[in-house]
Amino acid sequence: MKIVKIKFVDFWEHWNQEDNFIVNTLKKYFKVEFSENPDYVFYSNFSKRLDHMKYKNAVKIFYTQENLCPDFNFADYGIGFEELTYGDRYLQFPICYIDERYGDAWRKMKTKHMDVQGNAEKYINREFCGMVVSNKDADPIRDEFFEKLLQYQFVSSGGKYRNNIGQPNGVPDKLEFMRKYRFSFCFENSSHPGYYTEKLIEGFAAKTVPIYWGDPHIEEIFNPNAFIKLSDCESIDEMIEKVKAVDLDNEKYISMLSEPALNEEYSNIWENKQCELEKFLVNIFSVEKEQAYRRNRVFWGERYCELYEKMRDFYVFFFQNKLEVTAVKKLKKAKNKFVRMLAK
Repeated sequence: MKIVKIKFVDFWEHWNQEDNFIVNTLKKYFKVEFSENPDYVFYSNFSKRLDHMKYKNAVKIFYTQENLCPDFNFADYGIGFEELTYGDRYLQFPICYIDERYGDAWRKMKTKHMDVQGNAEKYINREFCGMVVSNKDADPIRDEFFEKLLQYQFVSSGGKYRNNIGQPNGVPDKLEFMRKYRFSFCFENSSHPGYYTEKLIEGFAAKTVPIYWGDPHIEEIFNPNAFIKLSDCESIDEMIEKVKAVDLDNEKYISMLSEPALNEEYSNIWENKQCELEKFLVNIFSVEKEQAYRRNRVFWGERYCELYEKMRDFYVFFFQNKLEVTAVKKLKKAKNKFVRMLAK
């Protein structure tokens, strides 16, 4: 079995480099070694130091769980949300396809509609709407809609953010909490084609009608008759009216709840995405290292990376020395140092 030496850098604090969907996939085909002198570097967007730039001789794979596009001047390969075709260099693999985190939600989602008609009264007689959000960093439209929806009916917020049920640390089981409600509040942090996360999947898995805002292309994969899409509304008031129309019509509500979550042609998308991930990684690691490079490492490609490396060095220098904005002399000194660095 081929040995591959890898390293993860610039990931978030609680990323487990030895137990994650990337490593677990690689271990099916290769012997994985973690190294300080790696041949392959996986990097993300969570470090101000941009440590991935230290590994000039490594094959570099960018991975993000945020709405960001890979910079292929730095990365040989990228994994993210962007709807992008770029030879063998890119894989669209949204966070919701990570098996160990969301596989159970996908399985529950695919059967969520099967018992609705025989238990209509049970589903109708639930409370209005639930929300579980922990991240405060999002498009302002989320808060604006939440406040407006509260004026119509109470929305139970069970996450750490905007918690209004007396559990400031958040509910222990998101799906169990959401099952108590007719609707689930499912807003992405931002709206961008291809950027969809676990929110809609978990709303379906909890047997609710999701109130969704985010990916404008979401209806290509998910059945538009099964959820309320707000991305095409022109105002908050129009969004509220769209929700009210379903809430006040029990026949319409049960009809939506009875619909399968996925469009028929995408009924196996979760399984297909697992296969795509394996093929993508095997393609990178099965060839010799020199054959795996894709980024331009000479002339303009090299110059581009050198410029950003100098900017990175200046950034680190600035904060290591704790320069204050009002310290004019120190700022001038830092500026001169930066100019000298760029001139080299």
